[in-house]
Amino acid sequence: MKRYTPKILIKYLIKEFAFSLLIFTLIFSSLIILTTFVEELIFFKEKEINNNFFLKIFILTLIKSPTLIFNFSPFIFLFSGIFFYVRFLKNNEISPMSLSGFSLNFITLVPAIFSFFLGVIIITILTPVTSQLSKYYESVKQKYSDNDNLLIMSNTGIWIKENKGMEKLIIRADRNTEENFSKLKNITIYIFNNELFKERIAGEQATIKDNEWHLQNVNITSETSVRNLKNYIYTSAINLEKLKSYFSNSDIYSIWNINNQLEEIRDRGYYGQELIIKLNKQLSLPFLLFSMIIISTLFTIKVNYSFNNFIYIFLGILIGIVVYFFNDLSIALGESGKIPLILSVWMPVILLMIYSIYSLIRSYD
Repeated sequence: MKRYTPKILIKYLIKEFAFSLLIFTLIFSSLIILTTFVEELIFFKEKEINNNFFLKIFILTLIKSPTLIFNFSPFIFLFSGIFFYVRFLKNNEISPMSLSGFSLNFITLVPAIFSFFLGVIIITILTPVTSQLSKYYESVKQKYSDNDNLLIMSNTGIWIKENKGMEKLIIRADRNTEENFSKLKNITIYIFNNELFKERIAGEQATIKDNEWHLQNVNITSETSVRNLKNYIYTSAINLEKLKSYFSNSDIYSIWNINNQLEEIRDRGYYGQELIIKLNKQLSLPFLLFSMIIISTLFTIKVNYSFNNFIYIFLGILIGIVVYFFNDLSIALGESGKIPLILSVWMPVILLMIYSIYSLIRSYD
C-alpha cells in the first residue's frame, strides 16, 4: 500500500486539484466563449464589418470572455473540488492517506488553502489584465453601437443627451447620492426639433420602469401653451440598466486602480457604490474560494458511492449555487440601504466560512 510523507502528499493533492481545476476551467471557458460568440453575432449581424467578419467577432469574444470567466470562478472552484474528491473516492485513495497518519482535515485544507492563494493571484495579477481587456472591449463596442446618447454626472446633477430621430433632448435631474436611479427628482426634459426649441417638460419626480419614465406633478411648456398634468409618461431609449451602466462599468477597473476612480467619483459628490461593491468582491474572492472547496468536501468526502449517495453530491452543488445567489441578494439589500454596503458583500462570505469550518471540524472530530 502506498505510503505518503507530508511533502509528497501536499504536492500530490495540489497536482490533482490543479488538474480538476484545469478541466472545469476549460469546460466553463468553452461554454462562455460559445454563448458570448453567439451574442456578438447577434449584435454585429446588421453592422458593417466587411473583412474577416467571423474572425473579428471571435477575437472580440476572446477579449470579453476572461472577465466572464472571472465572474464564474466560485462555480469553477466548487465543481473542481467536487470532481477532485469524487476521483479520490472512486480510486480508494483516502484510506492510504489516513493510514499514513493524515486526517481528512489535512486532505481538505491543502486544496482549500491552495485555492485561497490562487484567489490572491487572480485579484492581484489576472484582474488587471481582464480590466484592460474589458476597457478595450467597451471601446470597440461603442464604435459600432447605434446609441449616441451621452450621460454626464456633476455636482449640479445628472445630465443626459438623447437623440430621437429629428428631435434632440437634454434631460436634467438632481444629483442622486445613493445612485438608486429608479427614481429621479426634479427632472426637466428640454426637447429641440431641428435645433429649434419645441417644449420643456418638468416633473417633481420620475420613476423609471423599463423604457418608460413616469413623471409626477408635471408642467409642460411650449411656445404656444402651458399644461399641468398629474402624471406623464416619457418613453426613452435609456432604461434603468443603461443608466446604471453609464455611471460606471466596474469591470474596467482592477484592485490597483479602482480606488483612484472611487476618489474621482466622490469628488463629484457621488458615493460610488458599484465600485465599492466591485472592490470588496475582489478582496473577498480568496475567502470565498477557500469556503467553496470546504463545502465541496462536506458533500463528497464521506460518500460511499452507492447509487443513492449521489443525492449528497447534488445537495453540495445545490447549496453552493444557493450560497452564490444569496450573495447577490445580500448585495441588493446593501444597494437599497437595508444593510451597510460593505457588510452586504462580506456577510455571505463570512457566514459561509464560519459554516464550512465549523462543519468540517464537527464532521471529523
